[in-house]
Amino acid sequence: MRAIVFEERGKYKLKEVPIPRIKEDDVLIRVDTCGICGTDVHIYEGTFPANFPVIIGHEFSGIIEEVGKKIKNFKKGDRVTVNPNTVCGKCKYCRNGKENFCVAIPGLGVNYDGGFAEYVKVNESSVYHLPEKLDLETASFTEPLSCSLHGIDLAEIKPGHSVVILGAGPIGLIILQLARISGADKIVVTDPVKRRRELALKLGANLSLDPTKVKIEKEIKTFLKEKAEVVIECIGNPSTQVESLNLVEPGGRVIWFGVADPQAEVKVNPFYIYRNEITLKGCFVNPYTTERAIKLLAEGRVNVKELITHKFKLNELDEAMQVYRKNKERIKILMKPEK
Repeated sequence: MRAIVFEERGKYKLKEVPIPRIKEDDVLIRVDTCGICGTDVHIYEGTFPANFPVIIGHEFSGIIEEVGKKIKNFKKGDRVTVNPNTVCGKCKYCRNGKENFCVAIPGLGVNYDGGFAEYVKVNESSVYHLPEKLDLETASFTEPLSCSLHGIDLAEIKPGHSVVILGAGPIGLIILQLARISGADKIVVTDPVKRRRELALKLGANLSLDPTKVKIEKEIKTFLKEKAEVVIECIGNPSTQVESLNLVEPGGRVIWFGVADPQAEVKVNPFYIYRNEITLKGCFVNPYTTERAIKLLAEGRVNVKELITHKFKLNELDEAMQVYRKNKERIKILMKPEK
């Protein structure tokens, strides 16, 4: 089969490799669609550690080609998606309902071969059936949607709340829709790219702002008549992370969803946090949210088709990465393993 194999940090080859041999509790999936995530880009650029050699890609869906001897819940021909964040089930965190802190994470596409290939081997515990009405391209959004659901859970949005979302990339636009489903009254989205701001309005935002042209804090306070009850930062930039703290009202909640550089630091006034009782939470991967994500996609509650701007084949990875890094209007890029 053909696969994109990263042999060392920042260096890859599209090559013919053997189709994975499954064990008795594995399934072999023929990949239909695999989305490009920021993690994939960081591995491509050589800035993210992985267990080399490795086939990257973790946002995928496909059709089962073969099942192991012990598999009873799946069969050849089943349409499936996966939770790529494989866990050990044995560590302290797994045994206490905190599997997103498992020592085995991250999994597929980082430490184990992932979906930038024609076939991928996955343990049965990570595989999920898809409803008939859910197409495979849409199903490839299961992992980013499940991560976004975790962020929404942490934000504790209630009907009538005001929400500010910093960043209108794929995650920001998904979180926007989840905030609307959760009952948010007014939602403000910020992004410097006009196309993304326009799409945010189409998907349910009440106001979209260009942070390069207006004073965000002033505009939000004017629109909401106060600061927001919930602020979700979806960029991972230290400057917007600091800004998020200034946009939330006393007693409000701030979620840092965007992935910052591990070496980055921000300057925070502890008295401000203390005096205003601001709750600040990080958000990491997708504990126990995969099935909910599949249901929302199947029922059309979250519109992901509007987010797809580009599709590439495996032999076009360089072009896809250039679009990701340089095309400001791109939103979601999908990889299609077919020749």
